[in-house]
Amino acid sequence: MSENRMMVKMETILALWTGKGSAGQRELMEFLTGRSLCEYEATLVRPLVKAWLGSQLPALMNTVVNPAAIYDDWLKKECARLGGENASLEAIPADEMAGIVMVLDKVAASNAAVTDAQAKVAAMEAKVAEMAPYKAKAEKFEKEATQLKGKVDGLTKDVADLKAQVAGFKGMVPVAEDDINATIKDIVTKALKDAVASVPLGAVAGAAAAAGDAAAADVAPAEEASAVPDDFGFGASGASSDGFGF
Repeated sequence: MSENRMMVKMETILALWTGKGSAGQRELMEFLTGRSLCEYEATLVRPLVKAWLGSQLPALMNTVVNPAAIYDDWLKKECARLGGENASLEAIPADEMAGIVMVLDKVAASNAAVTDAQAKVAAMEAKVAEMAPYKAKAEKFEKEATQLKGKVDGLTKDVADLKAQVAGFKGMVPVAEDDINATIKDIVTKALKDAVASVPLGAVAGAAAAAGDAAAADVAPAEEASAVPDDFGFGASGASSDGFGF
């Protein structure tokens, strides 16, 4: 038998013709079309295959399915009517297949693209699954980093406040110890002078008349005692040498 022909069971031909499920239908369609077919492609070529079978076995055109009859009994009668249990079929010529081949090629390309996309999706899903533990760790590190950032921001504010305080202190001029001593000396001197000035003038004149020259001689030491020594200040002593000072 020629490679371009195939011996096929009549029941397979009848099952394909009537739309009944039967083993061997896909193999028959692949032989007739000369290419491998997926389930979807098989549905596309079925009308063409049935038309070709009708051209090869014209008696098929008169096949009538009796729903009330038992299928096996009906099948035997139809096989006998069509010429036996087997039939020799020729493959569909290339020129007859040209139109459907274009469709099948597009379907095959689409299927290939879908298969490739599914493979890529599966690969990405696998990577996502691998990264799941690292994602949890990353979320933990991100939380810790946020907390640390909050602490750093707080410390930065404290440093800024301290810098502002230091800047204020820099504007203050320190007072020298000598300046403090001189200021205290001026205050005490003024107080003593005010005390002497407050003594009544008549009392001073009466004391001078009674004492004479002796009183006059005592006035100078008194004035000297009322004065503040030049070395008055921290650690200095007054006229009485009692250690008065600061």
